[in-house]
Amino acid sequence: MTLLEWTKDLLKGGVELFADEKEIQSKNGAVLNRDCRKLREVSLGVISTSNAEEWYRICRLNSPVGTVIEPYIPSVWEDLYNDTTALVRNALTKSLVDERSAKSASTLLSILSRRDKDHWSEDKGKVTATVSDKEGKTINLSYQVI
Repeated sequence: MTLLEWTKDLLKGGVELFADEKEIQSKNGAVLNRDCRKLREVSLGVISTSNAEEWYRICRLNSPVGTVIEPYIPSVWEDLYNDTTALVRNALTKSLVDERSAKSASTLLSILSRRDKDHWSEDKGKVTATVSDKEGKTINLSYQVI
């Protein structure tokens, strides 16, 4: 199995950000424990990286022994990265909506605003410039780009 196939197969059921193990109960009452450690590592990799190439490295480092590591192909990995980023953003949004603790919600918002400025940053389009006047005093200017 190639790295790309392994990654797609791992993500086919969605992303996991909060648990290393999940309990799944079937209709007949049987309980299964699913090991989500690799899925969680790959999912959290989207938050901790800035582009598809960095995320490819996370996937490569977490792949099981015997995985065929093909070279990084930007177009293929960027599509998968963007799809996974959308799933992670959705999972974080869901967690934020469901979160009842103000401290946890603040932490989630902080992560979202740093890692996904286009969607979550409060100062989106805000530009800050520092200039000095004739007397050498520093002046900070902030303005909103429309």
